[in-house]
Amino acid sequence: MEPSQTVKELQEEIQGLREEYDKLLEANQVLNERIIEVYTLYNVSRTLSMSLQLNELLDLVMSLIGKSLNINRFSLMLLDEQTRKLSIRAAHGLADEILFHGEFDPEAGLSGKAFSKGEPVIVEDLSKTNDFIYFQGSGLDKGSYLGVPLKRPAGTVIGVLNAHKSSSGAFKDSDLRLFKAVSEHVAVAIDHALAFQQTQELMSRDELTNLYNRRYFFERFEREVYRAERYGRRLSVLMIDIDHFKNYNDTYGHLRGDQALRRMARLLEANLRRADIIARYGGEEFLVLLPETEKDDAVKVCEKLRSEVEKIDFNDDAPRLDKAGMTITLGVASMPDDSEEAIELIDLADKALYYGKAQGRNRVCCEVPTASGK
Repeated sequence: MEPSQTVKELQEEIQGLREEYDKLLEANQVLNERIIEVYTLYNVSRTLSMSLQLNELLDLVMSLIGKSLNINRFSLMLLDEQTRKLSIRAAHGLADEILFHGEFDPEAGLSGKAFSKGEPVIVEDLSKTNDFIYFQGSGLDKGSYLGVPLKRPAGTVIGVLNAHKSSSGAFKDSDLRLFKAVSEHVAVAIDHALAFQQTQELMSRDELTNLYNRRYFFERFEREVYRAERYGRRLSVLMIDIDHFKNYNDTYGHLRGDQALRRMARLLEANLRRADIIARYGGEEFLVLLPETEKDDAVKVCEKLRSEVEKIDFNDDAPRLDKAGMTITLGVASMPDDSEEAIELIDLADKALYYGKAQGRNRVCCEVPTASGK
């Protein structure tokens, strides 16, 4: 009986060693995962500290996710404070139909659920749910999904980090833990970048009208001209002057004049696109940059502005004052129709403006006569 007992003891010892070995393998795997997590977070923290420019920061985030988290399709959505809609600010591996969809309901779909609840959302098999990631019919209806909200340190949700894998059940608990940790670093970096952007915005604004100032306008103008040259795009520049504004100032005083300038600024904003750049050039003159706009369309925009201004009584908030209408004269120059040089475009718009004023004001002028009179 002793030999059989010895064999049994050996078998039990071997079984115990196997169990210990399996435990060591499991512990080693967990340790490796944690080492990867720490290394990833170190890289994320170090890389995200390299820039306060939001667009540069988003590019860095996309690069980090692709290299560190082994995801083929992912996106970063941020909330637009004005429209209260989500928009994709950076992405990789998504179809153009999704990228150019525009704005997304912050309470719709899986991404909206992650945003509105402020909690991660995992779907192991998208084919078994009627919900969608971005919008109905976006095409990502198979595989697995992980969405993690981006939160400010105070807890406010500012966006969502979305990830999609083509296979089902592809996201493990370790993926969720790592994504949550990465999202915290990303959210803090974005929060700092947004604060920096707001500070830069304040420095770029005209104190009276809150439009952009001329320094910022020319910085953006140079970038847009470069972009138009590189990609063969069109753009137009408008120079706007309020006709006989000095008379209004002399009659009603500078406080009323300042109020009229602010009202003019709001009217311009209301009748132009969000993509257009509007600046106060000085005094009662304004500059407008219309990206992706041909000359004929720019002239139509000018006519609309001229017509809208003509309808306004700038004293309608003061019943004791006489009715006071104003008019504007606008000069237009376009690229490449008139010139491909940035400075010359501004000069041509300015000359067109003053030619319009010489012809009687309250008009749009897009041509300047040559020396020959043609």
